[in-house]
This record gives sequence, structure tokens and C-alpha cells, in this order.
Amino acid sequence: MRILIACVGSAGDVHPFIAIGQALARRGHEVELQASPHFRARVEAAGLTLLPLGTEADYQRVVRCADLWNPRRSFPLMWGELQQRLVEAHDALVARVRPGDTVLVGSTLAWQTRLAQETQGLPAATVHLSPLCIFSAEAPARLPGWPDLGGWPVWLVRALHGAAERGVIDRTVAPGLDAIRRRLGLAPVRRVLGRWVHAPQRVVCAWPDWFAPPQRDWPAQAVTTGFVRWPAPAGTALPPALVRFLDAGPAPLGFTPGSAMAHGRDFFARAVAASAELGQRAVLVTPYADQLPAALPASVHVVDYAPFELLLPRLRALVHHGGIGTAAQAAAAGLPQGFVPWAHDQFDNAARWSGRGVGWRLPRHGWARSLERLLGDPAVAVAAARHAALLAPNDAQERIADLIEGLRP
Repeated sequence: MRILIACVGSAGDVHPFIAIGQALARRGHEVELQASPHFRARVEAAGLTLLPLGTEADYQRVVRCADLWNPRRSFPLMWGELQQRLVEAHDALVARVRPGDTVLVGSTLAWQTRLAQETQGLPAATVHLSPLCIFSAEAPARLPGWPDLGGWPVWLVRALHGAAERGVIDRTVAPGLDAIRRRLGLAPVRRVLGRWVHAPQRVVCAWPDWFAPPQRDWPAQAVTTGFVRWPAPAGTALPPALVRFLDAGPAPLGFTPGSAMAHGRDFFARAVAASAELGQRAVLVTPYADQLPAALPASVHVVDYAPFELLLPRLRALVHHGGIGTAAQAAAAGLPQGFVPWAHDQFDNAARWSGRGVGWRLPRHGWARSLERLLGDPAVAVAAARHAALLAPNDAQERIADLIEGLRP
């Protein structure tokens, strides 16, 4: 088959789809992945074809915008960016369709996939990477700026979700999306994130059912598969300077606010201060060196990128933003985790992993004391080891490939 995959977001949003694409390509399918050209080298190194969407300048402009990390302003910002290229993205997918044997696969925000599925009548799968992507009143996610709705009456949670969809999401999206749909000969839609975003043929929930069990109010076509973890390509090695640092002393603490966090100055200042107070070595992972303190001690090493599959087993703990992929990689490595969520699904991910005992959210102040407790808590160590065993099989991408093959026209 020809399989056209579209994904929107940062590395944590794109890497799982590279892994899915590789699994499909190994089965003999022709796979093309539509994403920002920021990821061209990684996509092509994986043996896949990139369909570029936007430019590197577009990617950097968005991640440099502070509103991307504001819980209230991030969605309007993202929709404004998506809207500008949605028709272009749809048309690029349609141009690659091979009649009779093409299947579409899209991430949560890759709405060009849903549009192409409707205009071309093609089979499609929506792949959600985190439970926040499904509005469930039975098991509500933790939404930024909202109270914890767990334990509230289902009817009340459903009403709140509906009000948020109508009053915030649809009000933001409808004018632009309706215009695009008219241009493509499609009728208007509402409940965009609650219903329309889910492909009618298949919804893939890329997490284990023990992390977020299926609920009665999930889409009937939804299936859980496990976390997709992109393995480091064959022959990949850690940067030599990083290896020398790791070899020169005890396992360090790791700190990353996410690959797209270009506003992490405060995060890194706290990371360096807490490490120094604890007498721990530290590895800081960020492509944005301008966010680092001006002077760093010899006990701190900075790397712009390192495959987590290779780096994390050499760390003592990981402090991060709560990205679903980062948390899953850290859990697979058996690491205690400290969470510092900013926006999006990060609060919900942090709450779910904290509930499973592998770590907790760090306070705004007093990182050193919280990290000292994290490192010395035997219950955290037991939970981390248990989840490393649970995640030892790294086969979710193969299970997803099975589901996609099942959509063969």
C-alpha cells in the first residue's frame, strides 16, 4: 500500500510516527511522512520519504512564541498556524494518493488527514499519543487551568466538556475551518476535538490500557496499543563529549524542558542550582543554548540532542516537562521522574505518572529538597523498576502497523 502519514508538533509528536512508518516500510509498504522540514534528517535517516510542510523558519518562529506554552493562549496560537497551511497540507496529501491502495494516518492535530479522508473517501486512522486527546467524562483528563474533575458526577463533567467545546474550541476553530471546508466542498462541523478529529474507521490510542483504560464514552473504533518509542537508528552513538562526561563520574541527573521549549531559562537556572546544592552532576538537554545560565560548572554538561534510548539508562533520574514520549522513555529506563509541566497534555501526563508512583511534580521552589526525596524514596525505586519491566517489549509500532494494514482498501 501507499501509506501517507501526517503529524504536527515537536520531536515528541513526530518521533512516534517515524517509528510507525518504519514498521510499515519493513512490511513492504510505501510510506511518506508529512511533517516540518525541521525533522528532515531524522525522517530520511529512518529510510522514509518526507513531504515537507512549512519551513524551518516557520518551526522556529512558533517555538519561539511564548504563547505556545501558555495554557490559555496555546490552542488559539496553534490553530492560527495550522489554519494557514491546512489547504496546502490537504492538497499535498491528495496529490500523493494512488487510487485503490492508499491509507491515511494522522496525528491529533494533523487535520489535513481528516479532510483528505472526507474529500477522497479514503480509509484513515487517527493516532492519539496521549489520553488528553479523548474527551472522556467517565475518566476525565487533567486540563491546564481546570480543577481535577476525577470523582465529579459524570453528567456534570460531560456538561463542562460540552460547554468548553462550544464556547472555546469551536468558537475559535469554526470560522476558519468552515471556510476551508466550504472551499473543499464539505459541510461545516462542530465538536471538532470531541468528535470530528477521530477518524471513523480507526482511532489508535498509543498508550497501554493500564495507563489510561478504555472508557464507555471513548469512540467505539478506539484501540489501545502501548507507547510508541522510536529506537535509536542502527549505528547511532552518543556524542563523544557526552560519553566522556558520563564516563568521568557517577550517573548524573538529567534535565530537559522539551525539545521545543525555547523559554526554559528559569527551568535551567533551577536545575543547575538544585544539582549544585545536592552535589550531583547534571546533563542538560536543549537545542536552545541561549536559555542556559551564562556560566556553568564543570559538573554540568550540555547537549543539544541525544537519543533517549541511549542516554537515559546512564542517568540517575530525569526532570522534564511531562511530555508523553519523554515520560515513557524514562519509565522504560527505570528512572525516577520529576515533572515540571508547562501546557498541553503535560499536566495530565504528570498526574497519571505520579499516580503510578514513579515520581511527582516538582514545586515552584525547593527543587533540591524534592529531588533529594525522589532519589532516596524506596517506593519510587520499586515503581520505576516495575514500569521498566512492563515497558520492556517495544512493539507498539508493530501493533499499530497491524491496525493500519487492516484498513486496506
